[in-house]
Amino acid sequence: MSDAVAQSDARDDTFPKLLLRNAAVRGGRPAMREKALGIWQSWTWAEVKEEVKRFALGLQSLGVGAGDKVAIVGTNRPRLYWTFMAAQSLRAVPVPVYADAVTEEMAFVLNHAEARVAVCQDQ
Repeated sequence: MSDAVAQSDARDDTFPKLLLRNAAVRGGRPAMREKALGIWQSWTWAEVKEEVKRFALGLQSLGVGAGDKVAIVGTNRPRLYWTFMAAQSLRAVPVPVYADAVTEEMAFVLNHAEARVAVCQDQ
């Protein structure tokens, strides 16, 4: 492994850092795709970076900061992962909860997570 690769690996040691690097290097290229009502939706690395940034700022305005837990309830969709990165960008800890978990399982996780806020996909 070259020194340049090793240094790059050390700087890109979190998902938010990797997102920033990919937005800078591959900004206009597709980062994520999702099929909605039979039609593929696509987001570039630059668009994902902006979505994550805006969501992180929203979490920050709610008082979320380093070490805080953020409960995240949702299905396997791009915005679920953007929420993880937004929390991690603030050095908060995402606490994922399966949206289809039975009530007792979800209640157990949420009661023990000490989450400052919860982000939920839908009802």
